[in-house]
Order: sequence, then structure tokens, then C-alpha cells
Amino acid sequence: MKYTAVAPGTCGELLQGFIDDQDFLINSPIPFFAKAIVTINNNSNLMEPLEESKYSKINNIIKKIFSHFNIDEKVSLNLEIDSNIPRGKGLASSTAELTAVLLALSKALNKNLSDNEITNLLISVDHSSDGVFLPGISYINHLKGNIYKKFKYIPSLSFIIIDSGGEVSTQKFDRNLARYISIKNENSLRSALKMIIDGFKTKNLHLIAKAATLSAKINQNVLYKDPLDTLINGTKDFGGLGVNCAHTGTVLGVMFDHNTTDQNRLLDRVHSLIHPLPILGVYPLISGSRVIN
Repeated sequence: MKYTAVAPGTCGELLQGFIDDQDFLINSPIPFFAKAIVTINNNSNLMEPLEESKYSKINNIIKKIFSHFNIDEKVSLNLEIDSNIPRGKGLASSTAELTAVLLALSKALNKNLSDNEITNLLISVDHSSDGVFLPGISYINHLKGNIYKKFKYIPSLSFIIIDSGGEVSTQKFDRNLARYISIKNENSLRSALKMIIDGFKTKNLHLIAKAATLSAKINQNVLYKDPLDTLINGTKDFGGLGVNCAHTGTVLGVMFDHNTTDQNRLLDRVHSLIHPLPILGVYPLISGSRVIN
């Protein structure tokens, strides 16, 4: 019997920083999915580990799940991973893949996991969690697993995603520098956090985009992305509401209201501003989710 789970990636984050000795982010799920398929076999062949060089984290999460449920690892299962989310870009590829595997495997084992259990298992392997499996838009401590708030309002916000180049390993990311920059820009970061919370409360996507842009500007002192200012200033007259970023990655997202903006006109403008850098696609902001069949 087959069990399938799907989890979304993200376009970086709407906000990320360090305030009152706590790391936090507000995620930005998009329909860029990772899928895991677990099949229970009727033979005695044991589950083969995936290629370690590429899937070491997935092999690790499988061991963690068996240990968490006190299950003998000698279980006859087959695992398939289907994900086109680019790695090292800040699109939550690792979180999406690990979440999908975790959910599909726990379903196959007929076990249930709470939100806190999922978060803690992810952090134990990946050292962080973007909370993509939580419904709505999540305001969380991605390093400790605290869930501060889940916003139900999903604004009509879309992202034109640009890759500014290179790759960033989340585990090698200079978190001490990021915290120092947050402390140095504490007033601006607090202002952005208040602004985005107010934006979700009042259903004002312009406030949300403004706060996300401010967070991206602060992050330039941590991971500089050359096209940021050009995109912010160059898309205003074409429907651009601002630009968010992957705070521990390479992507930028030109934000716009997909209900009112001429997407093709804006897309042409972005092309002209950032060529020859690649555009990875155009994706709407969606609710975090976990689909299990």
C-alpha cells in the first residue's frame, strides 16, 4: 500500500531576525512542492538507505522517526522522493522534503504526530524548521520550535522569484553575524515586525510587503544581494509592492497583488532589470499545508 505526503517550499521569508534574545521568522509558503511516497512491501526486503551524499538528512529523519516511535528499523518499506525545489537557494527545499518524508512515513506506520513533534523532529535533523506544514502563515522560532502565531489571512500576494546567484548552506550560515545585525537594527526590525502583524490583522497586503522589504534591506548586511535596490526602485511603477528575500539563501521575490497587477508587464520589467540572472518562476503566497493520502 502507498502513502503519499506533500509539503510546500517557500519564497524565502516575509520577515526574519532576532529580538529579545529570540530568533524568529514569518514564513512565506508557495506552491513549489516536495512529495514523498512510502510503499509497504509484502516481501522481506528491508528499506534501503537513499544515496547518502544527496539524501543524508532524509536517511537521518527516517532513523529519528523509527526511534521516536520505538519501532524496529527492520521494516519492509520503499521510499520515493519527488521534488524540483532548488537546493541552497532559500526556498525551504530541505524542510519541504523532510516534512513530506516524515508525514508519509508516520502515516505508513499508522502513527500520529503533533505540530510540536513534527517541528522538534525537523529541528533535530535540519537545525531549523520553516513551519511549512502549519496552516496559514506562521510566526515561529525556527531554531527552537516555538510557534508564536498562525495568521489565517492569506493576502493576494505573489512573488516573481529571482536567483541572485550561488548557494548558501543553512548549517554554515553565520547566525552570530545575523543576530548582531538584528540587534544593531533593533528599532527598524521591531517596526517591521509590528507592521507585518498589523498588516495581517487589518488584511493590508501593502503593509505586509512594506515590512518584508524592510527586513530584506536589513539582511543586506548579512547576505548581500546585488539586485535588491534595483528591483525595489525599478518595479514600483509596474505594480511592484516591494521585494522580500531568503535571509539564509540567494533568492529575492518581487511582490505584487495578483488581483490587480498586470503580471506580464511586471515580469517583462523584472527581466529587463536583472538579465542575465534567472527568474525561477512566479508563485502566489499560500497557506502552509500538509497533504497526506
